Amino acid sequence: MSKQLPWFRVYTRMVDDDKLKLLAFEDRWHFVALLCLKGEGLLDKGDAPGLLMRKVAVKLGLDVRSLEEVARRLAEVGLVDQATLQPVKWDGLQMRSDTDTTAAERKKRQRAREKAAKAAPSNDVTGDSVPDTDASRVTGTDVTRTDTDIDTDTKVERTEVELDSVGRNAAGVTPDVAAPSASPDPEPQRPPPSADKAKGTRLPLGWVLPKRWGDWALQERQDLTAEDVRSEAECFADHWHSKAGADARKVDWEATWRNWVRRVDRRRASGSAGSAQQGVGKFAGAAAAIYDGVVL
Repeated sequence: MSKQLPWFRVYTRMVDDDKLKLLAFEDRWHFVALLCLKGEGLLDKGDAPGLLMRKVAVKLGLDVRSLEEVARRLAEVGLVDQATLQPVKWDGLQMRSDTDTTAAERKKRQRAREKAAKAAPSNDVTGDSVPDTDASRVTGTDVTRTDTDIDTDTKVERTEVELDSVGRNAAGVTPDVAAPSASPDPEPQRPPPSADKAKGTRLPLGWVLPKRWGDWALQERQDLTAEDVRSEAECFADHWHSKAGADARKVDWEATWRNWVRRVDRRRASGSAGSAQQGVGKFAGAAAAIYDGVVL
């Protein structure tokens, strides 16, 4: 005989169960009602089949004949045993701990043990017992290992690696692991970028073209010679040194140089057009002086 349960486990996947979908809505409720009677213990009291059917019929508000038809339909889809009305998969879906009356008491004792363990003092290292010792990772001597040492073994090893990175620990003792003979200067912290830096800077006075920038220009514009690149670098420096205002400040001067090189043809074409117009104007003035007062 099973113990009575104030509740039983029902799984959300029931809504998609193919067997339940084959039943009419009223039979789905009949199945749920049988599960309730199973949890209540009514189906496990050992009653004769006839008496059991009458008791269940009263619970479900049916006559015995209608209950027999319900049992037949539920058994056809494999949900219950037709003769005993027992749910087929009850034991597989309910947990043994649900009916274990000692579970709460056992859990209470477990929590009491955990609380006592936390409140207990550390291992006695002053008594006559032989302490649990191990070689110290810092001094190389035997030291007593406490429970905390064992529990935090991974943290200690990580700390030693961090000590090794600077050469010595806080006590001035060199770790056993390989470490540099002298403590290197700690890496200076870089200050956060200022607002002025984010707004850009002017091209430094005395700027010369870096070799890497020049190599890039020769690779990008293979129609330019080394002399052309040097000439463009001089024009680049003169242009930005002579320019005033916010436009003369750049965040990335290397990117500015790349754009300068890409626009070489555009600047040359603009310069050629200006020279041609200047030449036309000059020759026109000379012709006017030559033919001044002459009617052609």
